Amino acid sequence: MGFDYNSLLMASGAAGIALCFTLMSSWLRERGSTFLLTWALCIAIIIAAIVAFSVFHSTVNVLHSMLAGVLLTTAFAISYGGFTQFSTGRFASGPVVVLAVVSAAPIIVSGAFGFDGLSFVFINAMSALLLGFCGYQYWTARAESPGPITAIAALHWMLTLSYVFCVIVVAAETPLYLDGRVPDNWAEALNLMVSVIALTGIGGLFVTVHQERISRRHRDASLIDPLTGLNNRRALFERFPDGLVPQGAGLIVFDLDDFKGLNDRHGHAFGDTVLRSFARMVEENCRAEDMAVRLGGEEFVLVLPQSSATHALALAERIRSIMGRMIHTMDNQPVICTVSAGVAMAEKPGLSLDTLIRKADNALYLSKRSGRNRVSQTASSAA
Repeated sequence: MGFDYNSLLMASGAAGIALCFTLMSSWLRERGSTFLLTWALCIAIIIAAIVAFSVFHSTVNVLHSMLAGVLLTTAFAISYGGFTQFSTGRFASGPVVVLAVVSAAPIIVSGAFGFDGLSFVFINAMSALLLGFCGYQYWTARAESPGPITAIAALHWMLTLSYVFCVIVVAAETPLYLDGRVPDNWAEALNLMVSVIALTGIGGLFVTVHQERISRRHRDASLIDPLTGLNNRRALFERFPDGLVPQGAGLIVFDLDDFKGLNDRHGHAFGDTVLRSFARMVEENCRAEDMAVRLGGEEFVLVLPQSSATHALALAERIRSIMGRMIHTMDNQPVICTVSAGVAMAEKPGLSLDTLIRKADNALYLSKRSGRNRVSQTASSAA
Protein backbone atom coordinates (compact mmCIF):
# COMPACT_ATOMS: atom_id res chain seq x y z
CA MET A 1 0.00 0.00 0.00
CA GLY A 2 3.01 2.26 -0.43
CA PHE A 3 4.23 2.04 3.20
CA ASP A 4 6.04 -0.73 5.01
CA TYR A 5 4.91 -2.00 8.39
CA ASN A 6 7.65 -0.31 10.42
CA SER A 7 7.08 3.05 8.74
CA LEU A 8 3.40 2.91 9.64
CA LEU A 9 4.26 1.88 13.19
CA MET A 10 6.56 4.87 13.48
CA ALA A 11 3.85 7.17 12.12
CA SER A 12 1.37 5.81 14.69
CA GLY A 13 3.90 6.30 17.47
CA ALA A 14 4.67 9.87 16.37
CA ALA A 15 0.95 10.71 16.28
CA GLY A 16 0.56 9.17 19.73
CA ILE A 17 3.45 11.16 21.21
CA ALA A 18 2.07 14.43 19.81
CA LEU A 19 -1.41 13.63 21.10
CA CYS A 20 -0.10 12.62 24.53
CA PHE A 21 1.75 15.93 24.80
CA THR A 22 -1.34 17.90 23.72
CA LEU A 23 -3.62 16.15 26.23
CA MET A 24 -1.13 16.57 29.07
CA SER A 25 -0.72 20.26 28.28
CA SER A 26 -4.50 20.75 28.31
CA TRP A 27 -4.82 18.88 31.60
CA LEU A 28 -2.07 20.96 33.23
CA ARG A 29 -4.06 24.11 32.38
CA GLU A 30 -7.31 22.66 33.73
CA ARG A 31 -6.61 20.04 36.42
CA GLY A 32 -10.29 19.37 36.99
CA SER A 33 -10.62 17.74 33.55
CA THR A 34 -9.11 14.43 34.65
CA PHE A 35 -10.40 12.59 31.60
CA LEU A 36 -7.66 14.37 29.63
CA LEU A 37 -5.01 12.89 31.94
CA THR A 38 -6.56 9.44 31.61
CA TRP A 39 -6.54 9.68 27.84
CA ALA A 40 -2.92 10.85 27.93
CA LEU A 41 -2.16 7.71 29.97
CA CYS A 42 -4.01 5.59 27.38
CA ILE A 43 -1.94 7.08 24.57
CA ALA A 44 1.30 6.55 26.53
CA ILE A 45 0.40 2.85 26.93
CA ILE A 46 -0.49 2.62 23.24
CA ILE A 47 2.94 4.08 22.41
CA ALA A 48 4.51 1.35 24.59
CA ALA A 49 2.42 -1.22 22.69
CA ILE A 50 3.68 0.18 19.38
CA VAL A 51 7.26 -0.19 20.60
CA ALA A 52 6.49 -3.80 21.60
CA PHE A 53 4.94 -4.50 18.17
CA SER A 54 8.05 -3.04 16.52
CA VAL A 55 10.27 -5.37 18.57
CA PHE A 56 7.97 -8.28 17.68
CA HIS A 57 8.34 -7.38 14.01
CA SER A 58 12.08 -7.94 14.37
CA THR A 59 12.05 -11.01 16.60
CA VAL A 60 8.73 -12.76 15.82
CA ASN A 61 8.79 -13.79 19.48
CA VAL A 62 5.34 -14.63 20.77
CA LEU A 63 6.17 -13.07 24.15
CA HIS A 64 6.66 -9.73 22.46
CA SER A 65 3.33 -9.98 20.63
CA MET A 66 1.60 -10.99 23.87
CA LEU A 67 3.10 -7.98 25.66
CA ALA A 68 2.08 -5.67 22.84
CA GLY A 69 -1.43 -7.08 22.78
CA VAL A 70 -1.93 -6.83 26.55
CA LEU A 71 -0.66 -3.23 26.54
CA LEU A 72 -2.98 -2.33 23.67
CA THR A 73 -6.14 -3.84 25.15
CA THR A 74 -5.29 -2.43 28.59
CA ALA A 75 -5.05 1.04 27.05
CA PHE A 76 -8.47 0.60 25.41
CA ALA A 77 -9.94 -0.64 28.71
CA ILE A 78 -8.55 2.42 30.50
CA SER A 79 -10.10 4.59 27.80
CA TYR A 80 -13.49 3.42 29.13
CA GLY A 81 -12.46 4.84 32.49
CA GLY A 82 -11.66 8.04 30.63
CA PHE A 83 -15.22 8.03 29.31
CA THR A 84 -16.71 7.62 32.79
CA GLN A 85 -14.55 10.52 33.99
CA PHE A 86 -15.70 12.54 30.99
CA SER A 87 -19.39 11.88 31.66
CA THR A 88 -19.55 11.58 35.48
CA GLY A 89 -16.23 12.90 36.78
CA ARG A 90 -15.36 9.52 38.34
CA PHE A 91 -12.98 6.83 37.10
CA ALA A 92 -14.79 3.45 36.99
CA SER A 93 -11.85 1.43 38.30
CA GLY A 94 -13.83 -1.78 38.84
CA PRO A 95 -15.21 -2.10 35.29
CA VAL A 96 -11.85 -1.01 33.84
CA VAL A 97 -10.02 -3.82 35.68
CA VAL A 98 -12.63 -6.35 34.54
CA LEU A 99 -12.38 -5.20 30.92
CA ALA A 100 -8.57 -5.29 31.02
CA VAL A 101 -8.40 -8.79 32.54
CA VAL A 102 -11.10 -10.29 30.31
CA SER A 103 -9.43 -8.83 27.22
CA ALA A 104 -5.92 -9.91 28.15
CA ALA A 105 -6.81 -13.47 29.22
CA PRO A 106 -7.38 -15.06 25.76
CA ILE A 107 -4.29 -13.29 24.38
CA ILE A 108 -2.08 -14.65 27.15
CA VAL A 109 -3.58 -18.15 27.23
CA SER A 110 -3.39 -18.73 23.46
CA GLY A 111 0.16 -17.30 23.33
CA ALA A 112 1.27 -19.39 26.30
CA PHE A 113 0.16 -22.55 24.47
CA GLY A 114 2.14 -21.50 21.40
CA PHE A 115 -0.82 -20.46 19.27
CA ASP A 116 0.76 -17.18 18.20
CA GLY A 117 -1.59 -16.77 15.23
CA LEU A 118 -4.63 -17.24 17.46
CA SER A 119 -3.13 -14.83 19.97
CA PHE A 120 -2.91 -12.21 17.22
CA VAL A 121 -6.55 -12.85 16.31
CA PHE A 122 -7.53 -12.25 19.92
CA ILE A 123 -5.46 -9.03 20.07
CA ASN A 124 -7.43 -7.62 17.14
CA ALA A 125 -10.78 -9.04 18.27
CA MET A 126 -10.51 -7.73 21.85
CA SER A 127 -9.34 -4.34 20.56
CA ALA A 128 -12.33 -4.18 18.22
CA LEU A 129 -14.78 -5.07 21.00
CA LEU A 130 -13.34 -2.52 23.43
CA LEU A 131 -13.22 0.28 20.86
CA GLY A 132 -16.74 -0.47 19.65
CA PHE A 133 -17.99 -0.44 23.23
CA CYS A 134 -16.29 2.89 23.98
CA GLY A 135 -17.61 4.34 20.74
CA TYR A 136 -21.14 3.40 21.77
CA GLN A 137 -20.64 5.06 25.17
CA TYR A 138 -19.60 8.32 23.54
CA TRP A 139 -22.53 8.07 21.13
CA THR A 140 -24.93 7.96 24.09
CA ALA A 141 -23.27 11.06 25.58
CA ARG A 142 -23.31 13.17 22.41
CA ALA A 143 -26.03 15.57 23.68
CA GLU A 144 -23.39 17.64 25.49
CA SER A 145 -21.46 18.61 22.34
CA PRO A 146 -23.26 16.84 19.46
CA GLY A 147 -20.76 17.55 16.68
CA PRO A 148 -17.43 16.75 18.35
CA ILE A 149 -18.67 13.81 20.44
CA THR A 150 -20.46 12.24 17.46
CA ALA A 151 -17.18 12.50 15.57
CA ILE A 152 -15.32 10.90 18.50
CA ALA A 153 -17.77 7.99 18.44
CA ALA A 154 -17.41 7.69 14.65
CA LEU A 155 -13.61 7.59 14.87
CA HIS A 156 -13.84 4.84 17.50
CA TRP A 157 -16.06 2.83 15.18
CA MET A 158 -13.82 3.48 12.18
CA LEU A 159 -10.89 2.09 14.17
CA THR A 160 -13.10 -0.80 15.31
CA LEU A 161 -13.83 -1.70 11.69
CA SER A 162 -10.13 -1.70 10.82
CA TYR A 163 -9.49 -4.18 13.64
CA VAL A 164 -12.36 -6.36 12.40
CA PHE A 165 -10.67 -6.50 9.00
CA CYS A 166 -7.46 -7.58 10.75
CA VAL A 167 -9.33 -10.36 12.55
CA ILE A 168 -10.78 -11.65 9.28
CA VAL A 169 -7.51 -11.59 7.33
CA VAL A 170 -5.32 -13.04 10.11
CA ALA A 171 -7.89 -15.74 10.85
CA ALA A 172 -7.99 -16.66 7.16
CA GLU A 173 -4.23 -16.64 6.58
CA THR A 174 -2.71 -17.85 9.87
CA PRO A 175 -5.57 -19.10 12.09
CA LEU A 176 -3.38 -20.76 14.74
CA TYR A 177 0.31 -20.28 13.98
CA LEU A 178 2.32 -17.44 12.46
CA ASP A 179 5.02 -19.92 11.35
CA GLY A 180 7.81 -17.41 11.93
CA ARG A 181 6.07 -14.72 9.91
CA VAL A 182 4.71 -11.33 11.01
CA PRO A 183 1.18 -10.39 9.91
CA ASP A 184 1.89 -7.93 7.11
CA ASN A 185 -1.12 -7.51 4.87
CA TRP A 186 -3.47 -4.84 3.59
CA ALA A 187 -5.65 -5.06 6.72
CA GLU A 188 -2.71 -4.45 9.08
CA ALA A 189 -1.52 -1.53 6.95
CA LEU A 190 -5.04 -0.09 6.83
CA ASN A 191 -5.34 -0.47 10.60
CA LEU A 192 -2.14 1.46 11.20
CA MET A 193 -3.16 4.27 8.83
CA VAL A 194 -6.59 4.50 10.42
CA SER A 195 -4.90 4.54 13.84
CA VAL A 196 -2.91 7.63 12.88
CA ILE A 197 -6.07 9.37 11.67
CA ALA A 198 -8.15 8.27 14.67
CA LEU A 199 -5.56 9.15 17.31
CA THR A 200 -5.01 12.60 15.83
CA GLY A 201 -8.71 13.23 15.32
CA ILE A 202 -9.87 11.99 18.72
CA GLY A 203 -7.18 14.01 20.48
CA GLY A 204 -8.12 17.20 18.67
CA LEU A 205 -11.82 16.62 19.31
CA PHE A 206 -11.23 15.99 23.02
CA VAL A 207 -9.41 19.31 23.25
CA THR A 208 -12.36 20.95 21.45
CA VAL A 209 -14.89 19.45 23.87
CA HIS A 210 -12.67 20.48 26.76
CA GLN A 211 -12.60 24.08 25.54
CA GLU A 212 -16.37 24.05 25.04
CA ARG A 213 -16.81 22.89 28.64
CA ILE A 214 -14.61 25.71 29.88
CA SER A 215 -16.59 28.25 27.85
CA ARG A 216 -19.91 26.93 29.20
CA ARG A 217 -18.53 26.96 32.74
CA HIS A 218 -17.46 30.58 32.40
CA ARG A 219 -20.80 31.55 30.91
CA ASP A 220 -22.71 29.76 33.68
CA ALA A 221 -20.53 31.47 36.28
CA SER A 222 -21.32 34.85 34.73
CA LEU A 223 -25.04 34.20 35.35
CA ILE A 224 -24.71 33.19 39.01
CA ASP A 225 -24.40 35.42 42.06
CA PRO A 226 -21.22 34.14 43.78
CA LEU A 227 -22.43 34.90 47.33
CA THR A 228 -25.85 33.24 47.30
CA GLY A 229 -25.68 30.90 44.30
CA LEU A 230 -28.87 32.42 42.89
CA ASN A 231 -29.23 33.79 39.38
CA ASN A 232 -27.95 37.33 38.95
CA ARG A 233 -29.34 40.38 37.13
CA ARG A 234 -27.79 39.30 33.83
CA ALA A 235 -29.46 35.88 34.04
CA LEU A 236 -32.81 37.58 34.72
CA PHE A 237 -32.63 39.66 31.56
CA GLU A 238 -31.35 36.71 29.51
CA ARG A 239 -34.46 34.80 30.63
CA PHE A 240 -36.47 37.34 28.61
CA PRO A 241 -34.18 38.15 25.64
CA ASP A 242 -36.81 40.27 23.88
CA GLY A 243 -37.44 42.21 27.09
CA LEU A 244 -41.10 41.17 27.24
CA VAL A 245 -42.78 39.17 30.00
CA PRO A 246 -45.51 36.67 29.01
CA GLN A 247 -49.02 37.33 30.15
CA GLY A 248 -49.82 35.63 33.46
CA ALA A 249 -46.32 35.90 34.89
CA GLY A 250 -45.84 37.28 38.37
CA LEU A 251 -42.88 39.04 39.93
CA ILE A 252 -42.01 39.55 43.58
CA VAL A 253 -39.34 41.98 44.73
CA PHE A 254 -37.90 41.36 48.22
CA ASP A 255 -35.76 43.76 50.21
CA LEU A 256 -34.28 42.93 53.63
CA ASP A 257 -35.34 45.57 56.17
CA ASP A 258 -32.68 47.86 57.66
CA PHE A 259 -29.92 45.74 56.15
CA LYS A 260 -27.42 48.59 56.29
CA GLY A 261 -28.04 48.90 60.02
CA LEU A 262 -27.59 45.15 60.44
CA ASN A 263 -24.22 45.35 58.66
CA ASP A 264 -23.18 48.33 60.78
CA ARG A 265 -24.12 46.61 64.04
CA HIS A 266 -22.87 43.07 63.34
CA GLY A 267 -20.43 43.33 60.44
CA HIS A 268 -20.59 42.46 56.76
CA ALA A 269 -19.66 38.81 57.32
CA PHE A 270 -22.79 38.37 59.41
CA GLY A 271 -24.78 40.24 56.76
CA ASP A 272 -23.51 37.82 54.14
CA THR A 273 -24.69 34.92 56.29
CA VAL A 274 -28.17 36.44 56.45
CA LEU A 275 -28.22 36.93 52.68
CA ARG A 276 -27.25 33.32 52.07
CA SER A 277 -29.87 32.06 54.53
CA PHE A 278 -32.57 34.12 52.86
CA ALA A 279 -31.54 32.95 49.39
CA ARG A 280 -31.63 29.31 50.48
CA MET A 281 -35.04 29.77 52.05
CA VAL A 282 -36.43 31.40 48.89
CA GLU A 283 -35.20 28.49 46.77
CA GLU A 284 -36.79 25.99 49.14
CA ASN A 285 -40.18 27.68 48.85
CA CYS A 286 -40.49 28.21 45.11
CA ARG A 287 -41.38 25.87 42.26
CA ALA A 288 -38.90 24.32 39.87
CA GLU A 289 -40.03 26.62 37.07
CA ASP A 290 -39.71 29.77 39.20
CA MET A 291 -36.58 31.90 38.92
CA ALA A 292 -34.91 33.29 42.06
CA VAL A 293 -32.57 36.22 41.44
CA ARG A 294 -30.34 38.41 43.56
CA LEU A 295 -30.47 41.82 41.91
CA GLY A 296 -27.74 43.19 44.13
CA GLY A 297 -27.18 44.17 47.75
CA GLU A 298 -30.14 43.06 49.81
CA GLU A 299 -32.65 43.09 46.92
CA PHE A 300 -34.03 39.88 45.43
CA VAL A 301 -36.52 39.03 42.71
CA LEU A 302 -38.69 35.97 42.27
CA VAL A 303 -40.16 35.41 38.78
CA LEU A 304 -43.28 33.22 38.69
CA PRO A 305 -44.27 31.96 35.21
CA GLN A 306 -47.97 31.30 34.75
CA SER A 307 -48.95 32.51 38.19
CA SER A 308 -51.82 34.49 39.66
CA ALA A 309 -52.01 37.43 42.03
CA THR A 310 -53.39 35.13 44.71
CA HIS A 311 -50.52 32.67 44.38
CA ALA A 312 -47.85 35.38 44.18
CA LEU A 313 -49.18 37.21 47.25
CA ALA A 314 -49.47 33.96 49.21
CA LEU A 315 -45.92 32.94 48.33
CA ALA A 316 -44.52 36.37 49.19
CA GLU A 317 -46.36 36.29 52.51
CA ARG A 318 -45.08 32.80 53.31
CA ILE A 319 -41.47 33.84 52.62
CA ARG A 320 -41.92 37.04 54.64
CA SER A 321 -43.38 35.08 57.56
CA ILE A 322 -40.59 32.46 57.54
CA MET A 323 -37.93 35.15 57.41
CA GLY A 324 -39.52 36.94 60.34
CA ARG A 325 -39.29 33.78 62.44
CA MET A 326 -35.76 32.88 61.35
CA ILE A 327 -33.29 33.45 64.20
CA HIS A 328 -29.62 34.17 63.45
CA THR A 329 -27.02 34.10 66.17
CA MET A 330 -24.29 36.68 66.70
CA ASP A 331 -22.06 36.53 69.80
CA ASN A 332 -24.57 34.08 71.33
CA GLN A 333 -27.30 36.68 70.90
CA PRO A 334 -30.40 36.08 68.71
CA VAL A 335 -30.78 38.40 65.72
CA ILE A 336 -33.92 38.64 63.60
CA CYS A 337 -33.98 40.26 60.17
CA THR A 338 -37.33 40.92 58.46
CA VAL A 339 -38.09 41.38 54.79
CA SER A 340 -40.55 43.52 52.83
CA ALA A 341 -41.99 42.53 49.45
CA GLY A 342 -43.79 44.02 46.47
CA VAL A 343 -45.85 42.01 43.99
CA ALA A 344 -46.72 42.81 40.37
CA MET A 345 -48.53 40.79 37.70
CA ALA A 346 -48.32 40.82 33.92
CA GLU A 347 -52.06 40.91 33.34
CA LYS A 348 -51.81 41.82 29.64
CA PRO A 349 -49.42 40.72 26.86
CA GLY A 350 -46.54 42.91 25.75
CA LEU A 351 -45.43 44.12 29.18
CA SER A 352 -41.70 44.78 29.43
CA LEU A 353 -39.59 43.27 32.19
CA ASP A 354 -38.40 46.74 33.20
CA THR A 355 -42.00 47.89 33.60
CA LEU A 356 -42.94 44.86 35.69
CA ILE A 357 -39.92 45.36 37.96
CA ARG A 358 -40.82 49.03 38.36
CA LYS A 359 -44.40 48.11 39.34
CA ALA A 360 -43.11 45.59 41.90
CA ASP A 361 -40.67 48.21 43.21
CA ASN A 362 -43.56 50.63 43.69
CA ALA A 363 -45.39 47.97 45.68
CA LEU A 364 -42.21 47.35 47.71
CA TYR A 365 -41.94 51.06 48.45
CA LEU A 366 -45.51 50.92 49.75
CA SER A 367 -44.52 48.07 52.10
CA LYS A 368 -41.52 50.03 53.37
CA ARG A 369 -43.55 53.20 53.88
CA SER A 370 -46.26 51.27 55.71
CA GLY A 371 -43.87 50.01 58.38
CA ARG A 372 -41.79 47.28 56.70
CA ASN A 373 -42.08 43.51 57.24
CA ARG A 374 -45.10 43.26 54.98
CA VAL A 375 -46.24 42.40 51.44
CA SER A 376 -47.96 44.87 49.11
CA GLN A 377 -49.37 44.93 45.62
CA THR A 378 -49.98 48.22 43.86
CA ALA A 379 -53.48 48.79 42.60
CA SER A 380 -52.09 49.71 39.19
CA SER A 381 -50.24 46.42 38.64
CA ALA A 382 -52.12 45.60 35.47
CA ALA A 383 -50.23 45.98 32.24
